[in-house]
Amino acid sequence: MEPTAITVRVPATSANLGAGFDCLGLALDLFASITVTFSDAEQPPTDDVGEKMVITAIKQTYQRLGTQPPHGIRARYNVAIPLGRGLGASAVARVAGVVAVNEFEHGALSATQMLDIASDLEGHGDNACPALFGGLQVCVQGADGSYVHVPCRYPRDTHMAILIPDHSMATKDARKVLPDSYSKADAVHNTGRAALFIAAMAAGRLDLLAEATDDRIHQRQRAALFPPMFDIFSAARAAGAHAAWLSGAGSSIAAICPEGPARAIAAAMLDAAQSAGFGGRSLVTRIAGEGATVSKVELVDE
Repeated sequence: MEPTAITVRVPATSANLGAGFDCLGLALDLFASITVTFSDAEQPPTDDVGEKMVITAIKQTYQRLGTQPPHGIRARYNVAIPLGRGLGASAVARVAGVVAVNEFEHGALSATQMLDIASDLEGHGDNACPALFGGLQVCVQGADGSYVHVPCRYPRDTHMAILIPDHSMATKDARKVLPDSYSKADAVHNTGRAALFIAAMAAGRLDLLAEATDDRIHQRQRAALFPPMFDIFSAARAAGAHAAWLSGAGSSIAAICPEGPARAIAAAMLDAAQSAGFGGRSLVTRIAGEGATVSKVELVDE
């Protein structure tokens, strides 16, 4: 077998979107480029966390296909999306591995199968789904274990201000602070607001997003891991954002906003974090309509 390098371009994501815990997510116009090389040559083990996730996804995909993967698999993880910041870096790696196998195996997987594999590796589909398909997505796991998703309408001129703190928040730690059960009032509260978020985005009623992102399931609990969270939300809204939320399990914070004040909103979020003693950086981007794509396939020399 001639060594084949497949480069996959995958967007970062923001999940939960306030009240849509584990079921809502959107793609960000921040893309990683991951090159997977398939060959017959045995490869030494890697210590790179991102590469390990790509390779694990590849092996899991071949297991689902019922065939053995090539002996030699390498992954070059060229990505500006930091791990442990709530921007879907693990989903990016896993989606890249699944898409690379599908390309190498001449489209052996359906879109649903690719989503199932990536979401199973993630534990839920809120990041994997928008990384794979782009846009704003609702994704839930059905009774049969497979994942069901629906892309949702959103205003195309919407911008996103993102705060990326220097400190990370591991997903396992962010989940440990959550209770095992919730009151009926809290469940009803979040269900209504997750539905309101989707309806408001589809109708262009961005004035409703502050209410739609009011969460009781995870953000209050996770504020213990990032104390200035709600002050940063307030700073974003005061600077002109429609709403702000903890992105995924954190530590990044995303604010949805008009284009005009977007840079001022990003700066205000960073100022609020720094005032609380937390360093980081901020940027402005948009919702990416495109998900994972194969950008290059080439034969290479070992």
